[in-house]
Amino acid sequence: MIIDVHNHITVKEHPFHLPQEEYLNAMDELGVDKMVILGKDYGKIGDRKNSNLPDEEVVSFVKAHPDRFIGFTAVHPDRGIKKNVERVERAVSDLGLRGIKLNPASGFYPNDERLYPVYEKAEELHIPITIHMGVKPPAEENRVKYCQPIYLDDVAVDFPDLTLIIAHAGYPWLDETILVGLYAQNVYADISTLNQVEEVMGCEVILPTLRRLKASLGVTRILFGSDGIFNLEKLIQAVKTADFLSESDKEKILWKNAEGIFSERCQSY
Repeated sequence: MIIDVHNHITVKEHPFHLPQEEYLNAMDELGVDKMVILGKDYGKIGDRKNSNLPDEEVVSFVKAHPDRFIGFTAVHPDRGIKKNVERVERAVSDLGLRGIKLNPASGFYPNDERLYPVYEKAEELHIPITIHMGVKPPAEENRVKYCQPIYLDDVAVDFPDLTLIIAHAGYPWLDETILVGLYAQNVYADISTLNQVEEVMGCEVILPTLRRLKASLGVTRILFGSDGIFNLEKLIQAVKTADFLSESDKEKILWKNAEGIFSERCQSY
């Protein structure tokens, strides 16, 4: 069994929009049972580029195969506290979405106090938050300075009951990911995109990252994620062939840890 905690769709009119059948075909071919479809709100950047993803499009995608997909909403602090809290409440209570995605590269630090009411709401609703950290998103106007995991430390400390998922393991700031999560059991790291980072960097990234996360945070806080169906095969293979991971370790990373986070939220609507 495999649960991919980090994947995306684009707005329907986007040139890179893929039909759902391509996701399902890739999942079936590679043994992926469930996939999280993350929301997108890049604030004014996304407004200009028409890259923000309405919750209704996520719901439409997920509801077509609720046994295979889990949907997240997204917020941006520039929208305002009231609007963001209302969006989260509606997304979960009315639309059946199961978490929140934050994209700090679009102009904010994750410890921005305008997000604290959102964190409070997420804690109240018992839903996880995935935060893009580390590698710079491949889009104009994004700024990598907002993506250092150290800025999540305040959030992890102030909201100890809130499940926080550091996307991309915060790479290349893996040390910061480890420092933030070392004594905070509510902090997880996913390994999405690390195969692409490996290609760009010209050095091993996936296995050294897995090895260090296992040694520091433990395998119970490592999550499998891809960040695109085109990344699935290489990342699955990396986990399955890592000689320093036991079969039990691999099961935890590939699906058991995610199942524990979502529990009933993995079920159908």
